Formats: sequence, C-alpha cells, structure tokens
Amino acid sequence: MSRSKQFQRKHITDEMVIRAYLERKLFENWPYHILMEQTGYPLKVCYSAMERAYDKGYIEFGTSLRSGWVTEKGMELIRESEGDDAHESNHERL
Repeated sequence: MSRSKQFQRKHITDEMVIRAYLERKLFENWPYHILMEQTGYPLKVCYSAMERAYDKGYIEFGTSLRSGWVTEKGMELIRESEGDDAHESNHERL
C-alpha cells in the first residue's frame, strides 16, 4: 500500500472528530493530538478532518480551530450515533 493511500482523511469520521473535541479537556490535549494518538495519522490529515467537521457545521471556533467547540448539530450526530449503538445492542440480545 502506498503511503499516500495509507493516511486518508475519510478514515477519520466526523464522530471521531467531535469526540476528540469533547475529550479535549479530559485529556488536556488539543483535538488533533487526540486524533493523532487514536489513529496514528499525521497532523495534516487529522487537522483536515477537523476542517471538514467545521465545514459541515459540527464544530465552531473563534480564533483557532484547535480550541473550538462542538455545535448543537455535532451533539445531535453523537446522540444519533449513541442511539444507533443502543439499538444494535438491543437487537443483538434478541
């Protein structure tokens, strides 16, 4: 596998980015550092995923993307994801 195909932004989901923002204070680290640790991807790929989440309205920021916050739209995505996980868990029990 070529190096350029190994690290692709599409492999970092919007949910992963949102969770990195939510976990930022817990881990006392910037969201891109959290993503880098979780994925092993380089800074530019993680930062690009953060920019994509901003473009979709999941993240908002004032002066710096790294110190941004999750929007209501972003929280809705997380709630939907958690609801899907709960639904799948209940379905597996049957």
